[in-house]
Amino acid sequence: MTKFYNMMPEHKRKFKIAIADDDAEDREFFQEVLETITSEVELSVYMNGMELLKGLLDSKDDLPDLVFLDLNMPVMNGIAALTEIRNIDVFKKIPVIAIYSTSTSPKDQIDTFNLGADAYISKPNDYGVLKRVLQKVLEIDWTTWNKDKDNFIIDSN
Repeated sequence: MTKFYNMMPEHKRKFKIAIADDDAEDREFFQEVLETITSEVELSVYMNGMELLKGLLDSKDDLPDLVFLDLNMPVMNGIAALTEIRNIDVFKKIPVIAIYSTSTSPKDQIDTFNLGADAYISKPNDYGVLKRVLQKVLEIDWTTWNKDKDNFIIDSN
């Protein structure tokens, strides 16, 4: 299967991923696992939704290809950040917002789906599980992703 990040035009640039997560260990863990999957990714790291929005605004001409949001963050949580992202026209061209959360609440899943998230991932704390989930995410062609409730939750299976 061709990985979406390998389908970038003529490999002129790396596939860009942004992650907003207030937990430093979780951010480092995410980055470490991502680096074992590919070196073709450029990762931007933010500590909360407000930092992410500022980063997106500062880089309007070079937006990420994929955003991972933690739901439970101080300053601005993932739900508020997702709402803002989906309400700003220039950010609507970001192909996907993947929610990366410790929450397995059906309400959180429904809320994020209704707010425009393209996928929901429960935050794995196991190296192998996170690697399998990230590999799945990177294999999806987000430009043709058919978001519906049946494929909204991405797990390691």
